[in-house]
Amino acid sequence: MKKTDYLLLLSIAFMLLVMASCGKDGKIGPTGAIGATGPTGPQGVAGTNGTAGVAGATGATGTANVIYSDWITPTTYKKDTIFGTYNFYYDITASKVTQVILDNGSVIVYGKLDGYNPIIWPTSQVSALPIEITYMNGSTQNIDSWSDYCTVGNIRINLASSSNAYGSISNLHQFRYVIIPGGVHTLGSVNPKNYNQVKQALHLPD
Repeated sequence: MKKTDYLLLLSIAFMLLVMASCGKDGKIGPTGAIGATGPTGPQGVAGTNGTAGVAGATGATGTANVIYSDWITPTTYKKDTIFGTYNFYYDITASKVTQVILDNGSVIVYGKLDGYNPIIWPTSQVSALPIEITYMNGSTQNIDSWSDYCTVGNIRINLASSSNAYGSISNLHQFRYVIIPGGVHTLGSVNPKNYNQVKQALHLPD
């Protein structure tokens, strides 16, 4: 045999040996199973509603648009003489007294005449003007007439003494006014001359 043929046969044999030793690739294994999901935790318990607060007390009913002043103490009165009678007066600035109020509403002025001897006028007693007080001045009868005169923006307090008993007026007297738009009927059955009834109806502070 020729050397060339021998080498060829040897090469073919080697190749067959290699092919025989090489197997086909293996199949891909199956996908692994997905792990189980853990259990869901229990739902929390809903909280209870808080206790409702206590309702506030109903406020006192007022009267709409009623205007009232504090107690006003005149310090110095002006003096005038009318037909021989002394008059002492004091002007209170009251911007809420308008022409509309004078035409359609009501202005009530109250006096607390603590400048008198309590025998003549009890301490802290209040009454609506006009007020007339009769007493003996020595052996002479005297009549004090307190009145008010309302004009736009002003309330005048006036005292006339029938026997001209005074040279000056005590500064212990006090006055307060109440302005009621639309007339006194706003007070219903309340007597406007009765200060205590008006005070209660309108919830006026002392």
